[in-house]
Amino acid sequence: MQAEKIISFWDINFAASGDKSLITGSPNRTETRFLFRDSSNVFYIAEGYNINKKNAQIRQNTLLEFLKDNHLGGIAPFYRTRTGEHGVQYENLFWQIRPYIPAEKVDRAELGSNENYGILWGNFLLQLKNLIAAGDPPPPMPNAPFYMANFLPRIMRFAAIKMPAITGKLREFEKILTPFFKWERTAGSMFAHGDFHPGNILTAGNKIQVVIDWEFAGLKFPGYDMALLIGCLGMDDPANFSSPAVIALQNTLYKNGYLPSSAWDLLPMLIAATRLGWLGEWLNLGEESLIYQELELLSILLRQ
Repeated sequence: MQAEKIISFWDINFAASGDKSLITGSPNRTETRFLFRDSSNVFYIAEGYNINKKNAQIRQNTLLEFLKDNHLGGIAPFYRTRTGEHGVQYENLFWQIRPYIPAEKVDRAELGSNENYGILWGNFLLQLKNLIAAGDPPPPMPNAPFYMANFLPRIMRFAAIKMPAITGKLREFEKILTPFFKWERTAGSMFAHGDFHPGNILTAGNKIQVVIDWEFAGLKFPGYDMALLIGCLGMDDPANFSSPAVIALQNTLYKNGYLPSSAWDLLPMLIAATRLGWLGEWLNLGEESLIYQELELLSILLRQ
């Protein structure tokens, strides 16, 4: 059985397969994955990545180990193999195994109404910022910051191929976002999870159990994670922009000096900038309804 062969590279005894539907996180980041348990009824997730992602996955796990070793809660690195490797290449895939951590099933429609979530999210981001700032040595990350100013032209070229009808609207957004792009170049950078949205923040009992999917972690503009999270809640329902959860999130971060005042002044633009990445995702997947929903959300944020 292929699953047992893959698992044999770790100090884990395969007992039985589990229900794959229980796995959280985007399935698009792996080629395949499965849930299984050992003889002690402990569950694990095995993930097979495109071999081209091997180095990125090793770097990601080195980061996760750094964060866990420095006592950041909610971190679950991939397990090392019997020989101490971050994963193993098997049949043209790079395999890794991580713990399965159960969490509450939360109705996304109710997230905004609960200020406790905002406090949880805010405290995690504060701890992450403080840990990275104090880190010695710093965790592995891309050498250069990621700039949305460089990303938007790529989105526009992609849109011209996939959906030319929206390119005019994107050019309008580009002009409106000019103050943000200028600020982004001079504001410095902050370490970010890179995909900090409710689907990747698993909670239970008023506690963050684990934050998953660190594939896009790296240096980005100050407030990137906060802005992306607020934008995702706004995509669920624009009323969430003024919801108890978002207000609690902003208050938690503001009173603890999370961002420079210039970032707070540009907050709607920060949120809009993070939505460009999601727009690219919808274009790639051909999700026309989500593309137009995204454009409508951008129009709300940029008051167009």
